[in-house]
Amino acid sequence: MAHLIFIGLTYTSLVALYALTRYLKNPRIGPTPRACKQLGRSPDDRWNQWIIYLSTFPRRSVRHLLSRQGGLVEGLYVHPIKSCKAVQVQQAQVLREGLKYDRQFSFAEFQDKSVSSGAPGWKFVTQRKYERLANIRIEIWVPDPDSPHYSSEEANVQSDGVLVVRYPDPRQTAGNLEGSKVFEIPYNPTVTQIKQRGYSMEKMKIWKDSPDALLIASTMQRDAPIWLTDVQAYIKSSFPLALFRIAARHERQVFRNAPGKEELGYQSVVGFADAYPLHMLGLASVADLDRRLSTVVPEFSTTSALRFRANIYFSGPTAYAEDRWKRIKIGPQVFHVACRTTRCELPNVDQYTGKRHRSEPSKTMKSYRNIDEGAGPGSACLGMQMVPAAELGVIKAGDPIDVLNTGTHYYLK
Repeated sequence: MAHLIFIGLTYTSLVALYALTRYLKNPRIGPTPRACKQLGRSPDDRWNQWIIYLSTFPRRSVRHLLSRQGGLVEGLYVHPIKSCKAVQVQQAQVLREGLKYDRQFSFAEFQDKSVSSGAPGWKFVTQRKYERLANIRIEIWVPDPDSPHYSSEEANVQSDGVLVVRYPDPRQTAGNLEGSKVFEIPYNPTVTQIKQRGYSMEKMKIWKDSPDALLIASTMQRDAPIWLTDVQAYIKSSFPLALFRIAARHERQVFRNAPGKEELGYQSVVGFADAYPLHMLGLASVADLDRRLSTVVPEFSTTSALRFRANIYFSGPTAYAEDRWKRIKIGPQVFHVACRTTRCELPNVDQYTGKRHRSEPSKTMKSYRNIDEGAGPGSACLGMQMVPAAELGVIKAGDPIDVLNTGTHYYLK
Protein backbone atom coordinates (compact mmCIF):
# COMPACT_ATOMS: atom_id res chain seq x y z
CA MET A 1 0.00 0.00 0.00
CA ALA A 2 2.75 2.46 0.95
CA HIS A 3 4.62 2.04 -2.31
CA LEU A 4 1.42 2.56 -4.34
CA ILE A 5 0.65 5.76 -2.46
CA PHE A 6 4.23 6.96 -3.09
CA ILE A 7 3.91 6.21 -6.82
CA GLY A 8 0.58 8.00 -6.95
CA LEU A 9 1.88 11.12 -5.21
CA THR A 10 5.03 11.16 -7.35
CA TYR A 11 2.99 10.91 -10.56
CA THR A 12 0.64 13.69 -9.47
CA SER A 13 3.60 15.93 -8.60
CA LEU A 14 5.19 15.35 -12.01
CA VAL A 15 1.92 16.17 -13.78
CA ALA A 16 1.58 19.41 -11.80
CA LEU A 17 5.20 20.38 -12.51
CA TYR A 18 4.79 19.71 -16.21
CA ALA A 19 1.59 21.74 -16.37
CA LEU A 20 3.35 24.68 -14.70
CA THR A 21 6.29 24.56 -17.13
CA ARG A 22 3.87 24.39 -20.08
CA TYR A 23 2.05 27.48 -18.82
CA LEU A 24 5.26 29.42 -18.22
CA LYS A 25 6.50 28.49 -21.68
CA ASN A 26 3.22 29.18 -23.48
CA PRO A 27 0.96 31.47 -21.39
CA ARG A 28 -2.49 32.19 -22.70
CA ILE A 29 -2.45 34.77 -25.48
CA GLY A 30 -5.10 37.46 -25.68
CA PRO A 31 -7.36 39.39 -23.33
CA THR A 32 -9.60 37.67 -20.81
CA PRO A 33 -13.30 37.93 -21.70
CA ARG A 34 -14.89 40.56 -19.50
CA ALA A 35 -16.52 39.33 -16.25
CA CYS A 36 -15.60 35.73 -17.01
CA LYS A 37 -13.28 32.93 -15.92
CA GLN A 38 -12.09 29.97 -17.95
CA LEU A 39 -13.73 26.58 -17.51
CA GLY A 40 -11.65 23.47 -18.17
CA ARG A 41 -8.67 23.13 -20.47
CA SER A 42 -7.92 22.03 -24.00
CA PRO A 43 -6.06 18.71 -24.40
CA ASP A 44 -3.75 20.30 -26.93
CA ASP A 45 -0.58 18.24 -26.62
CA ARG A 46 0.70 14.67 -26.43
CA TRP A 47 1.16 14.88 -22.69
CA ASN A 48 -2.57 15.23 -22.10
CA GLN A 49 -3.14 12.20 -24.31
CA TRP A 50 -0.71 10.23 -22.16
CA ILE A 51 -2.45 11.37 -18.97
CA ILE A 52 -5.69 9.71 -20.03
CA TYR A 53 -3.91 6.67 -21.47
CA LEU A 54 -1.79 6.07 -18.37
CA SER A 55 -4.75 6.39 -16.02
CA THR A 56 -5.08 2.59 -16.00
CA PHE A 57 -1.78 2.36 -14.14
CA PRO A 58 -0.66 2.77 -10.46
CA ARG A 59 -1.85 6.38 -10.02
CA ARG A 60 -5.44 5.13 -9.83
CA SER A 61 -4.61 1.81 -8.19
CA VAL A 62 -4.45 3.65 -4.84
CA ARG A 63 -8.01 4.88 -5.26
CA HIS A 64 -9.24 1.46 -6.36
CA LEU A 65 -7.79 -0.10 -3.19
CA LEU A 66 -9.51 2.54 -1.08
CA SER A 67 -12.84 2.17 -2.88
CA ARG A 68 -15.25 -0.72 -3.18
CA GLN A 69 -16.54 0.60 -6.52
CA GLY A 70 -15.74 -1.18 -9.76
CA GLY A 71 -14.85 1.80 -11.88
CA LEU A 72 -13.89 5.47 -11.76
CA VAL A 73 -14.46 8.40 -14.06
CA GLU A 74 -11.00 9.39 -15.29
CA GLY A 75 -11.90 12.20 -17.67
CA LEU A 76 -14.88 14.37 -18.62
CA TYR A 77 -14.87 16.07 -22.03
CA VAL A 78 -17.22 18.39 -23.87
CA HIS A 79 -17.03 19.49 -27.50
CA PRO A 80 -18.71 22.92 -27.74
CA ILE A 81 -18.32 23.11 -31.53
CA LYS A 82 -18.98 19.76 -33.17
CA SER A 83 -15.78 18.08 -34.46
CA CYS A 84 -13.48 20.78 -33.09
CA LYS A 85 -11.04 20.20 -30.23
CA ALA A 86 -12.48 18.94 -26.94
CA VAL A 87 -12.43 20.73 -23.60
CA GLN A 88 -11.58 18.74 -20.48
CA VAL A 89 -13.60 19.66 -17.38
CA GLN A 90 -13.46 18.49 -13.77
CA GLN A 91 -17.21 18.40 -13.40
CA ALA A 92 -20.16 18.74 -15.72
CA GLN A 93 -23.85 19.47 -15.42
CA VAL A 94 -26.02 16.73 -16.92
CA LEU A 95 -28.92 18.07 -18.98
CA ARG A 96 -31.48 16.12 -20.93
CA GLU A 97 -29.48 16.75 -24.14
CA GLY A 98 -26.20 15.61 -22.56
CA LEU A 99 -23.42 17.45 -20.78
CA LYS A 100 -23.71 21.22 -20.70
CA TYR A 101 -21.57 22.87 -23.43
CA ASP A 102 -21.36 19.65 -25.49
CA ARG A 103 -21.98 19.96 -29.23
CA GLN A 104 -24.11 23.09 -29.09
CA PHE A 105 -22.49 24.59 -32.21
CA SER A 106 -21.63 23.16 -35.62
CA PHE A 107 -20.07 24.32 -38.86
CA ALA A 108 -22.13 23.67 -41.98
CA GLU A 109 -21.74 23.96 -45.75
CA PHE A 110 -24.28 25.22 -48.25
CA GLN A 111 -24.91 22.39 -50.70
CA ASP A 112 -27.50 21.36 -53.25
CA LYS A 113 -30.23 18.97 -52.05
CA SER A 114 -29.06 19.10 -48.44
CA VAL A 115 -32.38 19.89 -46.74
CA SER A 116 -35.13 17.27 -46.45
CA SER A 117 -37.30 19.15 -48.95
CA GLY A 118 -34.68 18.53 -51.62
CA ALA A 119 -33.91 22.23 -51.96
CA PRO A 120 -30.37 23.60 -51.57
CA GLY A 121 -29.41 24.28 -47.98
CA TRP A 122 -27.01 23.97 -45.09
CA LYS A 123 -25.54 20.60 -44.12
CA PHE A 124 -23.35 19.92 -41.07
CA VAL A 125 -19.66 19.08 -41.53
CA THR A 126 -17.28 17.08 -39.35
CA GLN A 127 -13.78 15.63 -39.32
CA ARG A 128 -15.12 12.83 -41.49
CA LYS A 129 -14.65 15.29 -44.36
CA TYR A 130 -12.44 18.03 -42.92
CA GLU A 131 -9.87 16.57 -40.53
CA ARG A 132 -8.33 20.01 -39.87
CA LEU A 133 -11.32 20.86 -37.69
CA ALA A 134 -9.39 18.96 -35.00
CA ASN A 135 -6.96 21.89 -34.84
CA ILE A 136 -9.62 24.46 -34.00
CA ARG A 137 -9.32 24.93 -30.25
CA ILE A 138 -12.20 26.02 -28.05
CA GLU A 139 -12.10 27.79 -24.70
CA ILE A 140 -15.18 28.03 -22.48
CA TRP A 141 -15.44 31.23 -20.43
CA VAL A 142 -18.24 31.40 -17.84
CA PRO A 143 -19.55 34.33 -15.77
CA ASP A 144 -17.34 34.98 -12.72
CA PRO A 145 -19.18 36.53 -9.74
CA ASP A 146 -15.80 37.42 -8.22
CA SER A 147 -14.84 39.58 -11.20
CA PRO A 148 -14.91 43.35 -10.54
CA HIS A 149 -16.81 43.68 -13.84
CA TYR A 150 -19.51 41.17 -12.95
CA SER A 151 -23.02 42.54 -13.32
CA SER A 152 -26.40 41.27 -14.44
CA GLU A 153 -26.21 43.96 -17.13
CA GLU A 154 -22.88 42.68 -18.48
CA ALA A 155 -23.30 41.14 -21.95
CA ASN A 156 -21.08 38.13 -21.22
CA VAL A 157 -23.09 37.39 -18.08
CA GLN A 158 -26.40 37.64 -19.89
CA SER A 159 -25.21 35.16 -22.56
CA ASP A 160 -24.04 32.65 -19.91
CA GLY A 161 -20.44 33.23 -20.98
CA VAL A 162 -18.56 33.13 -24.26
CA LEU A 163 -16.61 30.72 -26.41
CA VAL A 164 -13.12 31.81 -27.42
CA VAL A 165 -12.17 30.02 -30.63
CA ARG A 166 -8.54 29.74 -31.74
CA TYR A 167 -7.64 28.55 -35.21
CA PRO A 168 -4.41 28.35 -37.24
CA ASP A 169 -3.76 31.16 -39.69
CA PRO A 170 -4.52 29.67 -43.15
CA ARG A 171 -1.74 31.82 -44.59
CA GLN A 172 0.88 29.99 -42.52
CA THR A 173 2.12 26.57 -43.59
CA ALA A 174 3.03 25.25 -40.14
CA GLY A 175 -0.61 24.71 -39.17
CA ASN A 176 -0.02 24.77 -35.41
CA LEU A 177 -1.79 26.88 -32.81
CA GLU A 178 1.21 28.96 -31.76
CA GLY A 179 0.29 32.53 -32.64
CA SER A 180 -3.19 31.37 -33.65
CA LYS A 181 -5.99 33.69 -34.67
CA VAL A 182 -8.92 34.21 -32.32
CA PHE A 183 -12.61 35.09 -32.32
CA GLU A 184 -15.32 35.14 -29.64
CA ILE A 185 -19.01 34.25 -29.76
CA PRO A 186 -21.65 34.44 -27.01
CA TYR A 187 -22.42 31.00 -25.64
CA ASN A 188 -26.18 31.44 -25.33
CA PRO A 189 -27.13 34.83 -26.79
CA THR A 190 -30.21 36.61 -25.51
CA VAL A 191 -33.06 37.73 -27.76
CA THR A 192 -31.63 41.26 -27.68
CA GLN A 193 -28.14 40.06 -28.57
CA ILE A 194 -29.52 37.96 -31.43
CA LYS A 195 -31.17 41.06 -32.91
CA GLN A 196 -28.13 43.28 -32.35
CA ARG A 197 -25.77 40.80 -34.00
CA GLY A 198 -28.07 40.00 -36.91
CA TYR A 199 -28.36 36.29 -36.14
CA SER A 200 -31.22 34.48 -37.88
CA MET A 201 -33.02 31.13 -37.81
CA GLU A 202 -32.41 28.74 -40.68
CA LYS A 203 -32.66 25.01 -41.22
CA MET A 204 -29.47 22.97 -40.93
CA LYS A 205 -29.48 19.33 -41.99
CA ILE A 206 -27.75 16.87 -39.66
CA TRP A 207 -28.21 13.23 -40.62
CA LYS A 208 -31.96 12.70 -41.11
CA ASP A 209 -32.99 15.80 -39.16
CA SER A 210 -33.31 19.39 -40.33
CA PRO A 211 -33.86 21.46 -37.17
CA ASP A 212 -34.29 25.21 -37.13
CA ALA A 213 -30.99 26.51 -35.79
CA LEU A 214 -29.46 29.89 -35.03
CA LEU A 215 -27.23 31.08 -37.86
CA ILE A 216 -24.29 32.87 -36.24
CA ALA A 217 -22.48 33.80 -39.46
CA SER A 218 -22.01 32.61 -43.03
CA THR A 219 -19.62 33.38 -45.87
CA MET A 220 -22.67 34.06 -48.05
CA GLN A 221 -23.38 37.22 -46.06
CA ARG A 222 -22.24 40.51 -47.55
CA ASP A 223 -20.39 41.37 -44.34
CA ALA A 224 -19.09 37.87 -43.63
CA PRO A 225 -16.61 37.95 -40.71
CA ILE A 226 -12.95 37.46 -41.53
CA TRP A 227 -12.65 34.64 -39.00
CA LEU A 228 -15.20 32.56 -40.91
CA THR A 229 -13.51 33.03 -44.29
CA ASP A 230 -10.23 32.15 -42.56
CA VAL A 231 -11.71 28.92 -41.17
CA GLN A 232 -13.14 28.11 -44.60
CA ALA A 233 -9.69 28.53 -46.14
CA TYR A 234 -7.96 26.60 -43.35
CA ILE A 235 -10.15 23.49 -43.57
CA LYS A 236 -10.08 23.80 -47.39
CA SER A 237 -13.82 23.92 -47.97
CA SER A 238 -14.91 24.88 -51.47
CA PHE A 239 -18.52 25.50 -50.38
CA PRO A 240 -20.01 28.47 -48.51
CA LEU A 241 -19.43 27.91 -44.80
CA ALA A 242 -21.52 28.86 -41.76
CA LEU A 243 -21.53 28.45 -38.00
CA PHE A 244 -24.80 27.43 -36.33
CA ARG A 245 -26.00 27.08 -32.75
CA ILE A 246 -28.77 24.71 -31.72
CA ALA A 247 -31.82 26.76 -30.77
CA ALA A 248 -33.82 26.31 -27.57
CA ARG A 249 -36.94 24.17 -28.11
CA HIS A 250 -35.56 23.01 -31.46
CA GLU A 251 -33.39 20.15 -30.19
CA ARG A 252 -33.63 16.87 -32.09
CA GLN A 253 -35.71 14.13 -30.51
CA VAL A 254 -34.02 10.78 -29.82
CA PHE A 255 -35.80 7.47 -30.37
CA ARG A 256 -34.40 4.12 -31.62
CA ASN A 257 -32.61 2.54 -28.62
CA ALA A 258 -33.38 5.37 -26.20
CA PRO A 259 -35.94 4.78 -23.43
CA GLY A 260 -39.33 6.26 -24.22
CA LYS A 261 -40.89 9.36 -22.72
CA GLU A 262 -43.07 7.23 -20.44
CA GLU A 263 -40.03 5.58 -18.86
CA LEU A 264 -37.83 8.69 -18.64
CA GLY A 265 -40.47 11.21 -17.70
CA TYR A 266 -39.30 13.47 -20.53
CA GLN A 267 -38.51 13.22 -24.24
CA SER A 268 -34.83 12.52 -24.84
CA VAL A 269 -33.20 15.08 -27.15
CA VAL A 270 -29.79 16.08 -28.49
CA GLY A 271 -28.26 19.24 -29.86
CA PHE A 272 -25.73 18.54 -32.61
CA ALA A 273 -24.52 15.19 -31.22
CA ASP A 274 -24.78 12.43 -33.80
CA ALA A 275 -27.42 10.27 -32.16
CA TYR A 276 -27.57 10.12 -28.33
CA PRO A 277 -26.95 12.58 -25.47
CA LEU A 278 -23.73 11.05 -24.05
CA HIS A 279 -20.91 8.73 -25.07
CA MET A 280 -18.75 6.77 -22.62
CA LEU A 281 -15.67 4.64 -23.21
CA GLY A 282 -13.56 2.33 -21.04
CA LEU A 283 -9.82 2.94 -21.05
CA ALA A 284 -9.17 -0.81 -20.75
CA SER A 285 -10.99 -1.25 -24.07
CA VAL A 286 -8.79 1.39 -25.69
CA ALA A 287 -5.69 -0.28 -24.22
CA ASP A 288 -6.72 -3.62 -25.75
CA LEU A 289 -7.22 -1.99 -29.15
CA ASP A 290 -3.82 -0.34 -28.72
CA ARG A 291 -2.19 -3.73 -28.05
CA ARG A 292 -3.68 -5.15 -31.25
CA LEU A 293 -2.75 -2.09 -33.29
CA SER A 294 0.86 -2.01 -32.14
CA THR A 295 1.50 -5.45 -33.63
CA VAL A 296 0.53 -4.35 -37.13
CA VAL A 297 1.06 -0.58 -37.17
CA PRO A 298 4.11 0.49 -35.10
CA GLU A 299 3.16 4.17 -35.28
CA PHE A 300 0.13 3.33 -33.12
CA SER A 301 2.25 2.26 -30.16
CA THR A 302 0.06 4.53 -28.02
CA THR A 303 -3.49 5.15 -29.23
CA SER A 304 -5.05 8.25 -27.74
CA ALA A 305 -8.49 7.60 -26.31
CA LEU A 306 -9.35 11.14 -27.41
CA ARG A 307 -9.62 9.91 -31.01
CA PHE A 308 -13.02 8.51 -30.05
CA ARG A 309 -14.35 11.85 -28.81
CA ALA A 310 -16.28 10.43 -25.86
CA ASN A 311 -17.72 12.50 -23.01
CA ILE A 312 -16.78 10.10 -20.21
CA TYR A 313 -13.62 7.99 -19.98
CA PHE A 314 -13.42 5.50 -17.13
CA SER A 315 -11.03 2.95 -15.66
CA GLY A 316 -11.48 -0.15 -13.53
CA PRO A 317 -13.41 -2.87 -15.39
CA THR A 318 -11.80 -5.25 -17.85
CA ALA A 319 -11.82 -4.46 -21.57
CA TYR A 320 -15.30 -4.32 -23.10
CA ALA A 321 -17.09 -4.94 -19.80
CA GLU A 322 -19.29 -1.97 -20.74
CA ASP A 323 -20.73 -3.93 -23.69
CA ARG A 324 -23.36 -5.46 -21.40
CA TRP A 325 -24.19 -2.49 -19.19
CA LYS A 326 -27.84 -1.39 -19.26
CA ARG A 327 -28.18 1.05 -16.33
CA ILE A 328 -25.38 2.66 -14.36
CA LYS A 329 -24.91 5.27 -11.70
CA ILE A 330 -22.10 7.81 -11.88
CA GLY A 331 -21.84 9.65 -8.61
CA PRO A 332 -25.46 10.69 -7.90
CA GLN A 333 -26.61 10.46 -11.53
CA VAL A 334 -28.35 7.44 -13.11
CA PHE A 335 -28.00 6.75 -16.84
CA HIS A 336 -29.63 4.36 -19.27
CA VAL A 337 -26.98 2.71 -21.43
CA ALA A 338 -28.96 2.75 -24.67
CA CYS A 339 -26.71 0.96 -27.15
CA ARG A 340 -23.19 0.41 -28.40
CA THR A 341 -21.36 3.10 -30.36
CA THR A 342 -20.90 2.16 -33.99
CA ARG A 343 -17.64 3.58 -35.27
CA CYS A 344 -17.17 5.53 -38.48
CA GLU A 345 -13.81 6.57 -39.93
CA LEU A 346 -13.45 9.66 -37.74
CA PRO A 347 -11.14 7.96 -35.17
CA ASN A 348 -8.57 7.72 -37.97
CA VAL A 349 -7.95 11.45 -37.39
CA ASP A 350 -5.20 12.28 -34.89
CA GLN A 351 -6.81 14.80 -32.52
CA TYR A 352 -3.42 16.41 -31.84
CA THR A 353 -2.20 16.94 -35.41
CA GLY A 354 -5.43 16.98 -37.38
CA LYS A 355 -3.95 14.41 -39.77
CA ARG A 356 -5.85 11.38 -41.03
CA HIS A 357 -4.39 7.87 -41.18
CA ARG A 358 -5.34 6.03 -44.35
CA SER A 359 -6.96 3.08 -42.55
CA GLU A 360 -6.30 2.84 -38.80
CA PRO A 361 -7.62 2.30 -36.20
CA SER A 362 -10.82 1.59 -38.18
CA LYS A 363 -9.38 -1.40 -40.03
CA THR A 364 -8.24 -3.15 -36.87
CA MET A 365 -11.51 -2.43 -35.06
CA LYS A 366 -13.49 -3.96 -37.92
CA SER A 367 -11.37 -7.11 -37.69
CA TYR A 368 -12.68 -8.04 -34.24
CA ARG A 369 -15.34 -5.61 -33.00
CA ASN A 370 -18.15 -6.45 -35.44
CA ILE A 371 -20.17 -7.71 -32.47
CA ASP A 372 -23.67 -6.22 -32.81
CA GLU A 373 -26.00 -7.86 -35.33
CA GLY A 374 -28.17 -4.77 -35.45
CA ALA A 375 -25.25 -2.60 -36.57
CA GLY A 376 -24.78 -4.76 -39.64
CA PRO A 377 -21.73 -6.43 -41.22
CA GLY A 378 -18.49 -4.46 -41.14
CA SER A 379 -19.67 -2.08 -38.41
CA ALA A 380 -17.17 -1.97 -35.56
CA CYS A 381 -18.45 -1.04 -32.10
CA LEU A 382 -16.47 0.63 -29.32
CA GLY A 383 -17.97 2.55 -26.40
CA MET A 384 -21.56 3.03 -25.31
CA GLN A 385 -24.28 5.62 -25.92
CA MET A 386 -26.26 6.87 -22.92
CA VAL A 387 -29.39 8.78 -21.95
CA PRO A 388 -29.75 10.52 -18.56
CA ALA A 389 -32.41 8.99 -16.34
CA ALA A 390 -33.02 12.36 -14.69
CA GLU A 391 -32.14 15.96 -15.49
CA LEU A 392 -29.93 18.58 -13.90
CA GLY A 393 -27.46 16.40 -12.02
CA VAL A 394 -23.70 16.94 -11.76
CA ILE A 395 -20.97 14.37 -12.36
CA LYS A 396 -17.28 14.77 -11.54
CA ALA A 397 -13.92 13.33 -12.50
CA GLY A 398 -13.15 10.68 -9.89
CA ASP A 399 -16.80 9.71 -9.39
CA PRO A 400 -17.37 5.97 -8.83
CA ILE A 401 -19.40 4.01 -11.36
CA ASP A 402 -21.98 1.50 -10.11
CA VAL A 403 -23.42 -0.98 -12.61
CA LEU A 404 -27.13 -1.31 -11.75
CA ASN A 405 -28.27 -3.62 -14.56
CA THR A 406 -26.68 -5.63 -17.34
CA GLY A 407 -28.11 -7.34 -20.42
CA THR A 408 -27.83 -7.67 -24.17
CA HIS A 409 -27.79 -4.90 -26.77
CA TYR A 410 -29.13 -4.81 -30.33
CA TYR A 411 -28.40 -1.65 -32.30
CA LEU A 412 -31.36 -0.08 -34.07
CA LYS A 413 -30.59 2.02 -37.15
